[in-house]
Amino acid sequence: MTARHAHDSEDDEIRATYEEYGVGDTRLAMIADPENRHAWIQSDYTEQIEQ
Repeated sequence: MTARHAHDSEDDEIRATYEEYGVGDTRLAMIADPENRHAWIQSDYTEQIEQ
């Protein structure tokens, strides 16, 4: 599983977690608000990002 946390700054209200994990032959990704369990999006389409 891959988990990343995004915070622009302490003054901004944007917060998110990104998780990627495998289920069988499929790779799933989920972006969620850790403070609101109803705010999330999930996809079975992932793309490798070059850094």
